[in-house]
Amino acid sequence: GKCTDKWPTGFVWRDNTCVETDGEVKCWRCSPPRFVINERFWISLFVFLWNNAFNVALGQLVISMAVALWFFTLEKGSTFVTPKALYMSVRYHLGTVAFGSFIIAAVEFIRCIMMYFEKQAE
Repeated sequence: GKCTDKWPTGFVWRDNTCVETDGEVKCWRCSPPRFVINERFWISLFVFLWNNAFNVALGQLVISMAVALWFFTLEKGSTFVTPKALYMSVRYHLGTVAFGSFIIAAVEFIRCIMMYFEKQAE
């Protein structure tokens, strides 16, 4: 209808003061959506995507580094490999994780923009 013809859709609410126009009583009103899609929304979305990709990539790197350190350790079970894996990941590979997660976030951001345009075209 009038309130839900565009995306993002607003919502309809019943007003206590009804208006009569052309012999028809109108008690329902339209309200805009509770959020606005502007540049702050798009920046926040990109930051969210980048943080998400960064956390996933760092977690995967720390796990793979811990497994590699454990596998090549001669006395297995006598030392903790996770703190050393975390240190090596942050010390030597944090830039690689940040750059890779930036590329992934950029591609996902373009996909989100295309999905937004697709919804607008419906």
